[in-house]
Amino acid sequence: MQENDARLIRRRTVLATGIGIAFTGSIAQAEGKWPDRPITLVVPFPPGGTTDSNARLIAQSLTKSLGQPVIIDNRAGAGGNIGSTYVARAKPDGYTLVVSGVGTHAANVGLYANMPYDPVKDFTNITNISSSPNAIAVTADFPAKTFSELLDLLKRNPGKYSYASPGNGSSGQLAFELLKQKAGLDALHVPYKGAAQALTDVLGGQVPILVMVADTLPQYAKSGKLRILAVTSEKRSTLFPDAPTVAESGFPGFRAVSWTGLSAPAGLPADIAQRLQRAVAAALQEPQVKERFAATGNVAGGLSPSDFTDFVRKEVLLWTQLAKAANLKAE
Repeated sequence: MQENDARLIRRRTVLATGIGIAFTGSIAQAEGKWPDRPITLVVPFPPGGTTDSNARLIAQSLTKSLGQPVIIDNRAGAGGNIGSTYVARAKPDGYTLVVSGVGTHAANVGLYANMPYDPVKDFTNITNISSSPNAIAVTADFPAKTFSELLDLLKRNPGKYSYASPGNGSSGQLAFELLKQKAGLDALHVPYKGAAQALTDVLGGQVPILVMVADTLPQYAKSGKLRILAVTSEKRSTLFPDAPTVAESGFPGFRAVSWTGLSAPAGLPADIAQRLQRAVAAALQEPQVKERFAATGNVAGGLSPSDFTDFVRKEVLLWTQLAKAANLKAE
């Protein structure tokens, strides 16, 4: 009886092992076929903005290199949290991706009291796509003609001057609040519902200082309507080569840029993540992408999944600490 039991156990073990090997093989085969249907790329903001435009440009390239349509799905709302939450809860099969960014995958953690996801734990952060500096600009008749004069003016007149940004939690607000913290400044933030409204009021003389992503400002700088005093990237912007960086103006290491990346739900197979990273890196080298980025002052990304994940983790720490120190809240 014992011998028969032993034979039965061995038979079941061999059968189970065979099933296990077949099942594992079927998964590997399925992953090897990826993608075999269209991919959805969620943009958690409305159509027409810089994030949306860059996403559509990259999607065109990915469609060609991956052999399947990459379809843009704009899911705006709650500072990008709605679209990002949708992706965080999707299957990690490589068919639902999101354009991550400084707001959705960093600053919002500190700005929103109840975040519906964790930017690191709930996502596979694949690679960065682009980064763009914020520009610190003033109206043509503003008394400060240089960045150092601006700092001196604000220090001598605490609370007197205000600055406009595209909204609460925007990279423009984050950049200037970080500067205020490091330089000991006191200036009132005037948030708007988008870059266009902020720009209109500054040009109309309602607010004297404007802080926002630099790509929409060259025409106003060239016409003399705005004066660009500094940019917030590590290196000078190709759009405003004469404008110093905040870092070179007495604040070494200062960096406050608007960035975008590609992310997927947590648990994305490593081979799919690596293939997507390589596809994005190749897209960033295409002539039409380089031309677009050069025209808008964007710097191309291409980090590996591990390096991009480390970058996201550091950004979360930086902006949540700032939000707490400055008591910043999303509305």
